[in-house]
Amino acid sequence: MKPPSDSDVSAAFCQLIDPSTRISEVRAVGGGCISSAMQITLTSDQLGNRTVFAKSNEPEFVKNFQSEWDGLTALAAAESILIPKPLAVGTAAERSWLITEWIKTRPQAENFFADFGRQLAELHRVTAGSQNGWPSDNFLGAAIQPNTTTASWAEFVAENRIGFQLRWAIDQQRADTKLRRDGEAIVAAMPELLSGRADETSLLHGDLWSGNYLCGATQDNLCGVPVILDPAVYYGCREAEFGMLKLFGSCPPEFYEAYQATWPLPDGWQHRINVYVLYHLLNHLNLFGSGYLGQCHQVASEILRSK
Repeated sequence: MKPPSDSDVSAAFCQLIDPSTRISEVRAVGGGCISSAMQITLTSDQLGNRTVFAKSNEPEFVKNFQSEWDGLTALAAAESILIPKPLAVGTAAERSWLITEWIKTRPQAENFFADFGRQLAELHRVTAGSQNGWPSDNFLGAAIQPNTTTASWAEFVAENRIGFQLRWAIDQQRADTKLRRDGEAIVAAMPELLSGRADETSLLHGDLWSGNYLCGATQDNLCGVPVILDPAVYYGCREAEFGMLKLFGSCPPEFYEAYQATWPLPDGWQHRINVYVLYHLLNHLNLFGSGYLGQCHQVASEILRSK
């Protein structure tokens, strides 16, 4: 779908924000590999003079945007780490839209990753409980992410994470015989593979990698602070948060040291998180093709050797 015109933006904002909205500038920005992404300067009775961020896509994509809205809202409610405030979501001008506050980026200070680790641990600690899953399925990138609650965390991972992705890869003929065999063995051994983890679950960002965190500030806070965005939230073992970070996170040791100092992870977590690395690799295999098959083989073999 081509980017929206200025008239589309104006019509959508008048419907989704308020009829008084006047757009003074629309500028395409990065971060929209799936959707059109824009920085928009506006004036309205509801928001005043503001710069906001907006994403737009096909009308049916509103389900994805609503899931993102729900995730941002849940993460913000924990009051542990800065989240872009969601402002509006819906369909208008024959498109779907998600509008959030604009986060100004800042250079990373020396203590950025230590602050990030502490705040992530605090997010996990203040939301700790016993539930798993989420009230509805949502999206990991462009892929459906099943979130049906199960009796145990190991069952949840076996069915809704590794099992779901493996079945999808088989259906798409992207899983060869070895990956199918190793994947099925991992699903069967999930209780053993995840033994040693703490019993509690926490609210997870769900897709935390270097593209989904930044150093920024709201209009009310000019100091550079960790910000997380584009979530795929659910309740689960907090060790799962580190799967995507290990794969594409690039966080230095002080991040993990600060997390451990705030709320230590049980021994063995470095090995258990390979299960969650495999989940994200399988998702990439399913979305982007066979270039990820070799990494899937490698990580699946490491997991089975750790039994």
